[in-house]
Amino acid sequence: MRDRLTRRPPRAAIAPAALLAACVAACGPPPGAGTPISEAAQAAPPPRLVETARFDAALAQAQPDADRLGAGASDLAARAAALRARAAAMAGSPVDPATRARLEAAVAPPG
Repeated sequence: MRDRLTRRPPRAAIAPAALLAACVAACGPPPGAGTPISEAAQAAPPPRLVETARFDAALAQAQPDADRLGAGASDLAARAAALRARAAAMAGSPVDPATRARLEAAVAPPG
């Protein structure tokens, strides 16, 4: 029993405990917490909340624009596919094999 009490904990148990201790030690008040609040700010009324209907109206007004942008998605996808095909066609060497062989022969050392 005594051996069991004097044994050191495994490293796997120490790492989470150390991480928890580091996190707790790092906790502190935010940087502006020590700034005193002015009397004018203390006397001011709390901010008013706006009705959500105001936001709903703005979203409803923007919906036609979103639909119009969504309608152009297929055109944009087709254009992207055409550009990818064009890029794949240009991915090869700009010099054809016959010309490459002729150039390499011209710069090869004699012998």
